[in-house]
Amino acid sequence: MQTINMSFIHDGTNWIARGKSLEVSGRSLGELDQKLHQAIQKTYRPEQGTLMTINMDFDYSTIPFWMIQYHPYYIHRRLEFEY
Repeated sequence: MQTINMSFIHDGTNWIARGKSLEVSGRSLGELDQKLHQAIQKTYRPEQGTLMTINMDFDYSTIPFWMIQYHPYYIHRRLEFEY
């Protein structure tokens, strides 16, 4: 199993996931996940049967500091893609 760590934000319209060699966006989390799956396949070319784990932590610097107290848990995601 390989692990990729990324951060993600919402810019008011799209969810955007960023990593060392990837940046993917989508209007919904489902669309983001689909595009991320395709981008990983294109960029990393995992072998058939490979399990990829993607850890995504929300980038709190994109929301006002005073709002963090209302969203201390905001969003952290873990995805697993099998190729």
